[in-house]
Amino acid sequence: MTPIRKPVPGDYVRLFVVSAVWGASFICNDIALAHFSPLAITCWRVVLAAVVILLICRQLQLRIPTDARSLTLFALIGVLNSAVPFTLIGWGQQSVNSAITALLIATSPFITLLLSHFMTLDDRFSHNRLFGLMVGFSGVVLLFGHGILISGSSVSGMLAIILASACYAASSLLIRKLAHLRSLVIVAGSLLIGGAMLLPVLLWQFPPWQQQASTSSIAAILFLAIFPTATAYVLRAQIVQLNGAVFMSNAGYLIPLFATLWAWIFLSEIPSAIMWAAMLLIFSGIYIGQRSGATKNTKSINHHKHT
Repeated sequence: MTPIRKPVPGDYVRLFVVSAVWGASFICNDIALAHFSPLAITCWRVVLAAVVILLICRQLQLRIPTDARSLTLFALIGVLNSAVPFTLIGWGQQSVNSAITALLIATSPFITLLLSHFMTLDDRFSHNRLFGLMVGFSGVVLLFGHGILISGSSVSGMLAIILASACYAASSLLIRKLAHLRSLVIVAGSLLIGGAMLLPVLLWQFPPWQQQASTSSIAAILFLAIFPTATAYVLRAQIVQLNGAVFMSNAGYLIPLFATLWAWIFLSEIPSAIMWAAMLLIFSGIYIGQRSGATKNTKSINHHKHT
């Protein structure tokens, strides 16, 4: 794996953009579920996103490697990064509202930290990171604590969303194994294989010529394919390659915050003082977790080189 670097302002911008786009995806999922099943949403998201990314790669004359190792990793990333979590989240959102879904996705930093500690040498556990995770997660709990108490969400639906979060964590670590490739190529390869697996399902179970849906549902599907899938996944791959999976997992804290922000802007749900307190905790957690991470990572790499 290529060593990661200490985050610079541009890396934080990418993290915030990805989180903002994914924060909007839960609202779009709710809209799309009015006329599409969870599996149909997954098929459309992956297939359309694959078409968009492959057209861009063709325009830029980028080639996707076809050696056995790359294809295997592309397949695993495609399954863990899109096909499985999209379906699990869509299924879970049938009984769990978008606010609670965003909160459950915020479990990903804990899962990522655990997996990263055992699978990498430069993105490992530290007390500093653990404390930052706890502070950030307390902001998420504060933000949606009241919603959890009154939502009546099903246990199976919530467990499905947590499992989706674990899939995202695992896929982030696999992306680092392809750090020698451009992020656009990684996303193209994983979406190509994911789309190839889901296209027969789409044509057999949900033929487009038989699909009846509202304009809003179709617009939601297009948004999910172009932005939270195609665009955000390219940015995510860049972040993982440059800054590691643990830094990328901070998006789990920011996603609920942006989900609340979009509800304020588009659904006229006015934020309360709790939102601002949660924002302070979330940003503090990110700062604490990253403050000395790069130094610890460098020491860890040097230690392993000398031993």
